[in-house]
Amino acid sequence: MQALHNHGGELIAYQYLNMILHPESLEVLGLVLGNCVFDQEAKPLGKLFQQKVYNLSGEVLASKSEVSLPVPENMNITHCIMEAWKILLLIKDHSCPWVTAKNTWASASLAEAIYV
Repeated sequence: MQALHNHGGELIAYQYLNMILHPESLEVLGLVLGNCVFDQEAKPLGKLFQQKVYNLSGEVLASKSEVSLPVPENMNITHCIMEAWKILLLIKDHSCPWVTAKNTWASASLAEAIYV
């Protein structure tokens, strides 16, 4: 499990396996397939590479910690996998547009893009 932070260094999500999880409720908010990032409604948000999540315009949405964290004891992994599977079934096109990385942060963070 790895932490995802906004431009201010605040924790906004976790990545566990291919899932993006809410930092408090551990609810599945999106998926990473290959390097494509999808929200709960299977809409492409951007790409994950170079330890950052970029939006489709190439602006940074989140930075990913290189340090692995332990899985919280209260995390129901089976439930998360089932929720992730529901999102996966909605994804019809597993490819994303090409993203050219920029060094600028997006005006809205990943949290604002995926928190429902």
